[in-house]
Amino acid sequence: METITVNVNDKAVSLASQSTITDLIQHMAIPPQGIAIALSSSSEEEFFREIIPQKQWTTYILSDKQDILIIKATQGG
Repeated sequence: METITVNVNDKAVSLASQSTITDLIQHMAIPPQGIAIALSSSSEEEFFREIIPQKQWTTYILSDKQDILIIKATQGG
């Protein structure tokens, strides 16, 4: 089986190729409630992160060496 490696919050995670964001969070045993997923994109001129809406998690295919930031909501006072 072919695999890819993605960087999640600066940690390498190996997944099957053609894995989705949903596959990633299941693999990492992260509950999907209260999190946001940001993917890094870059061009020759700029670097930015794109928030992927949760409704796209089941269809968004991850790429090898992609940088992913998982943001977890916390409450405090």
